[in-house]
Order: sequence, then structure tokens, then C-alpha cells
Amino acid sequence: MLLDTLRHAQATVPYYRDLFASLSFDPEKVAKDPRYLEDLPWLTKDILQEQGARMLSEDYEYKSLCQCKTGSSTGPSALIYYDPVSRDWTAAHNIVSLWLGGKRRWNSEIHLSTRFIEPQHKIDIRREAFKCFALNRVNVLTDSYSAEGLAPAWDKISKVRPHVVQGHPSTMYALARYVEQLPKHPGKRFNMFVSTGEMLEERQRETIERVLKCRVANRYGAAEFGVMAQELKDRPGNEMLVADFMVWPEVAEPDNDGYGELAFTNLRNPSMPLIRYRMGDMGRLEEHDDGWWITDITGRVHDKVSINGDVYPTHYVQDILDRCGHIQDFQITVRQGEVEELRLVVAEKDWEPIATKVRQNFPDVALRRIRADELLFQGWRGKFRYICNVDAHEPDKEEYVS
Repeated sequence: MLLDTLRHAQATVPYYRDLFASLSFDPEKVAKDPRYLEDLPWLTKDILQEQGARMLSEDYEYKSLCQCKTGSSTGPSALIYYDPVSRDWTAAHNIVSLWLGGKRRWNSEIHLSTRFIEPQHKIDIRREAFKCFALNRVNVLTDSYSAEGLAPAWDKISKVRPHVVQGHPSTMYALARYVEQLPKHPGKRFNMFVSTGEMLEERQRETIERVLKCRVANRYGAAEFGVMAQELKDRPGNEMLVADFMVWPEVAEPDNDGYGELAFTNLRNPSMPLIRYRMGDMGRLEEHDDGWWITDITGRVHDKVSINGDVYPTHYVQDILDRCGHIQDFQITVRQGEVEELRLVVAEKDWEPIATKVRQNFPDVALRRIRADELLFQGWRGKFRYICNVDAHEPDKEEYVS
């Protein structure tokens, strides 16, 4: 499948056709030794943004493709495209991953999701209803980490008594701490929590398992590939089996212990093949007789912010902003624990309608339009974070919008 992906990219994708020619790269060598793949450079989100439509296969019409936006938890947001068959592969593998983690098709599931502030279109409501019916799923909507925000979610979980709850670990961790503080412990309400969308920290795993009396199963996925790896029900934690029929895994620039940045090549999306794509997440890749395993993964951390005294997860803010128009990226500046402003990367021509929608959702937060090169990066690797402490990075007040 790797060879087929390389052949297809060379024949139909303008970016790879030119890249392979410039390097005299022959995909057929990979059939003899997969290490020939290392002759190709790493792919990054910057390249995706720069190349645009040149990353798409000429075998597919643009109008027939499904668009998916990366969440920007480890770098600038980018647009990823899937043809319908490839999209079906990612959806099917999502079901397979849940099965590997311990959920059977007949088991009930709750999915923790962000509350929609604006009314949804009837088509979207109908599509989501069909999806929930097919997956035996109930959506539970959350917003803040306050007791008022968490109590309805816990009440719904207690009423449904699902086999599985799936969602961000930061939300479930907050829910566990809420339950722990109740006057009387309510007892076990579900069997398994599937952590997705963020890095699962060990303290979160321990608290969730201890307080909520459930097993935690971690998974690793991204908009670029779907689900790439999953913890198995009969294996210890911190080991995720790579879906080698979906992706080809690598580690970029590993240290002496094999720890480095994870990278993948997709094997099931011929409309937009991504070859040696660096994820921005760190971890180890181990190959055994039963497949590739990812361990010690770090990255994809979502923070929490306080707005008017209520604490919100940044993925909630991100979900709301995604519904306000084409916001390329954002950061939240915080002073003494409180949100001071939202810094939004938006084209000038789109600013007024987007700003109007954002203000409807966050009326007490100042807005500021910035360029992508004004985003602030932190840490020894220059990692992206949604939250920036203005005491450490005092922003320029030009183009400030109150």
C-alpha cells in the first residue's frame, strides 16, 4: 500500500511530481527496502498551506471532495481534503478502533461535545441524528468547567448509563473532580472512557479511573488521517497499536532513546496523499511481531481559560470560533488568570462579519485581528499554545478592536 501511494502521488499530484523529479526519487526502490522513503523530505503544515491545491490529486474534482480543518493544537490550521471513499475509510476505522478499545456495536455510547450557541441547520441536525443512531450514541453537550456547567452533563450520563463515554480528557478530568466533590459519591455510571482529541496526561487517567470507576482507553487521531492508533482492551495503558492499513508511521529526528516527533504517511486517501507528514506530537515508535506501537506520547495539550469567573476549556473556545467563519488561527491572551483578548488570524476582507459573530458568543472579550506571523510561540521547541500570558508576551496594540 505504501508503494501504491507513492506511485499515485508521483503520477497525479503536482507537488509530489515536481518533488520526486527534483530528487530523482524512484518509488519502486521502496518495494525493495522501505528505508528508501527516507530520501524524501518531511512534510509540514507550512508546506500544505503554501502549496494549496497542488497537494491534491488531479484524478479528483475539487467539488467532489470533503473539506476538513485541522484543529491547530500543534501548529497553524490547515485544510485537508478527502474523497467520499476515503472519508468512509476513516469513519469505518473509527468504529474498528472503538471495538479494539472494548466497545461493541451494541454497546451504548455518550459523546461529550461542545454546546452550539447558534441554531443549527436542519440538515446538520438530521445528519447528526442519523450518525448517533448508527453508532448507538447520545451527545452530551458541555461548555464550562464550572459546577453549573458540569452538573447537567453528569446528570445525563447518570440517566443514560452508557457502556462508553468518549471525549476530551480535560473535560472528563474536570467531570471527575466535580463528582469527587459531591456530598455522596454516586457510584459507577459507565465502564470505559475513550480519550480523544488531546494528550491524555497520567494524572488525568489516574483520577478518572479512581473517581469514576471506569477503564480509560487512549487513542491518537488527527484531521489529517483519522484515527492512527488505539489502546487495546487487553493491553496495559500507554501503548497504542498503530493502524498500519491506514498510515505508515515514522519518528522524525529521534534521540538516542528513540524519542522524537511522530510522522505519518496516509495510505487510504488518494485524493490528498500526505507523505512523511510531521504531526508536531512527540513519542516513541516500537515495532513488534504484532505491529507498530506508539508509547510515551506528548503534545496536543488543550488549556483552560477564565472568562468572567467561569472556566472554559480552550477546545470549547476553538469549537465556537470554527463556527464563526474562516478563522485561520487564534490565541487567547490572559492577564492574572483572566482572558484579556482573543487574537484572531483573519483576512481583512472577512474581519467585520467574523468579528460580529465572535462578539455574539463572547460579548465581554476584546477582539484583535493579527497576521499569522504575529502568533506567539513558546518553549524550547517553539511549540504553539492557545494561551499566551501577556505578562510574558506583551502584544502590540495596533489593530485593536474592542
